[in-house]
Amino acid sequence: MLDPDHFLSRLGLAVLASAGIFYANISPVIVSAFAQGSNFTGETAGYIFSINMYGNAFGALAMSFAVVGLEWRRTAMFLLVVLISLDLLSMTLVSPIYLYSARLVHGLTGGSLVALIFAVIARTRNPERTQAFTIMLQLFLGGILALTLTPLIPTYGTSIIWMSLIAFYLVALSLLPFLGDYPVVKKELKIKGNFTGAGWVLVSLTMLAYFMFQSGQMAAFTYIIEVGLNHAFDFQSTSRAVAMGLWVGGPAALLVNWWSIRTGRLIPIILASSLQIVAVGILLIPSQYWFLAANIGFGIFFSIAHPYVLGVASELDNTGKMAALAAFAGALGLATGPFIAGVLVGEGYYDRVIQFSVLALITSLLLISIPARVLDIKNRTQRVIWS
Repeated sequence: MLDPDHFLSRLGLAVLASAGIFYANISPVIVSAFAQGSNFTGETAGYIFSINMYGNAFGALAMSFAVVGLEWRRTAMFLLVVLISLDLLSMTLVSPIYLYSARLVHGLTGGSLVALIFAVIARTRNPERTQAFTIMLQLFLGGILALTLTPLIPTYGTSIIWMSLIAFYLVALSLLPFLGDYPVVKKELKIKGNFTGAGWVLVSLTMLAYFMFQSGQMAAFTYIIEVGLNHAFDFQSTSRAVAMGLWVGGPAALLVNWWSIRTGRLIPIILASSLQIVAVGILLIPSQYWFLAANIGFGIFFSIAHPYVLGVASELDNTGKMAALAAFAGALGLATGPFIAGVLVGEGYYDRVIQFSVLALITSLLLISIPARVLDIKNRTQRVIWS
């Protein structure tokens, strides 16, 4: 087995963490593919993603209560097999109601997997480094699949989407035997089973901050193409700007892997989140140059801020239970942000979506600053071990 802190171990965990929620990174492709079919409209096709994400959220919540006592590799193997089975089933379903049911169960299973792997990542020495790999992988592969799957849909239909997800799950399965046990860290003098962590105030602030972070960024990302088109930009330049944001932003997460918490958690969070907020706000400017710059900035600073915010949640206890709970908060945010944006946009008021996104991200920054500061006080440059 690989050393738990080895580069390849972190990459393997990143693949597993991405597997449970990877469909979120190709959500525009999924919605577009089904909207082109005869059994779905643009609205009902969007429900596929929403149902999947709400299932993901509550699957993560359920796993947060059970994660400590589970043998993680066997559990992950079981969940991946279920995901593969559900995607195979989805290839045969044409009725919306049956597909919705299958995707709900898929979401519950995927959310359980994400929460499980987040808990394992939280037991590593520097969880923000592994989360950085996760973000990089999701953005990089999401960009590749968005470019390659879209032209294949007219020929192969929606089955090509589920086949690509199955291929990713098979890769994740193949990595499991090489990863370590990642046992729960306990102080030697603590009574067995006494897993101390942060108080409920810090936990609540962190979970709400992560919920707002994911709500804000996903609201903007979901409607970012429509924002460009509303500025009267052509589709080609708009989609190119969005793709550039993904391609440039993904590798930026490696900065977190390199820098980690040498300067603590609070300073990187303030810098990256503030610049992300500025980038999202610039989307309101009706200029193709600024739209491109905003997309690149959004991608870069999201890729840096996200691992640090999730890293704070991962350090709130020794078991990884809080990281699993963060998976619930984040998935709920990913589902809720686009829903609120859809209500706000009305008859094409895309500026409201961006304003909501900025407000949500500012709120997230204010909330996460408190637990980040507390962790810095406890141990500024190393992982906090609670006792």
